[in-house]
Amino acid sequence: MFLLKQENIAKEREMRCIQASGSFYKVGKQVGERCKDDIADVYKRTVSYLLKYTKIGSVARMHEVAAYYMLEAKRLWAPSFEFLSGMAKGAGVTMNKIALTAFSEEVSSEKCSTLVSRLLNGNHLIIHNEDFPPEFGSLIMLDVTFDGYPRFVCLTYIGQLPSLAGSLNVCGVATTNNGLWPDAQPGWSKQVLHFRASLARSLDEAEERLMRRPTSLTTHYVVAYGPTHQVDSLAVSNFQTSHREVTLLPIKGASFCHTNHVLPGYLGLKMSDPAVENSPNSFSRYDKLNNLTLEELPRTPQEAFKLFANQDDDNVLFRKPKKEGESGTKATVVICAETLEFWVRDANTLAMPRDQYICLRV
Repeated sequence: MFLLKQENIAKEREMRCIQASGSFYKVGKQVGERCKDDIADVYKRTVSYLLKYTKIGSVARMHEVAAYYMLEAKRLWAPSFEFLSGMAKGAGVTMNKIALTAFSEEVSSEKCSTLVSRLLNGNHLIIHNEDFPPEFGSLIMLDVTFDGYPRFVCLTYIGQLPSLAGSLNVCGVATTNNGLWPDAQPGWSKQVLHFRASLARSLDEAEERLMRRPTSLTTHYVVAYGPTHQVDSLAVSNFQTSHREVTLLPIKGASFCHTNHVLPGYLGLKMSDPAVENSPNSFSRYDKLNNLTLEELPRTPQEAFKLFANQDDDNVLFRKPKKEGESGTKATVVICAETLEFWVRDANTLAMPRDQYICLRV
């Protein structure tokens, strides 16, 4: 019993980085095999969370909605379906369980923080705190080369598609996202859009993938292209909730930040900002980032971690759930698209290793 307990503790502390290559099905199968026990557990916790904190209704209704998104994923971009099929096989679970786990984000909400800091040499640090309810399990890093696509590294959730919490590929395309949707709206799966965009070979290709009408009430992306030092702010919604579906603006200043509220003038919401009720802490996080002086802007990954991953009670950027069901910071991601570097710090102080680093330069 003691040995089993020790093994479980070690497993919980492990921050996995999975390296794989091959077809989408083959890579998905390898990920499923590495995360087999976790996927079964995450499914159970996802069902419990959705029943308690969303308006989705019964478990049968959850599976009905998830099956719809799985079918739409196959229509939108078949490789995403192949990846999930392989993961189901590797984990030894049914496709309906993988579908519910993979598309749970379509009926829940996400509350993250992103800062872009321009360095003196023209490069950028993109810093992102990934916030999500702890019920959805751990994050994993993937270092993957799919057949016919550029190698990429990303942070994502166990049992879900790649690239949901930040990505960088060898072509120099990087993405992060912040979203808020109390209730799902008609549109494409965000997960599929993220995944496909993370494998783009150019900025235009990545942004074209992300501009499709999402299921979210509002969605915001930071998209970077290292070879040209270009970083863009991309806000996307739909005509049911806003007057404009897309606002694309280049990030030109010394810094740029976004949390979960809708920036003034971006989309022209047809309703009050949903963050006021559903994510009021978005405003305190935005104020802190927006009011950083030039001297306070992080210029190194270490400075970025000090600002975003500091777990002191007075740090509004690092979120600690005050009650069950609330979002908390799961990891901090730092990306430099120009140098093809990707850093991650696990929010779990017991994680071994807590920090991960990958450079895609050959």
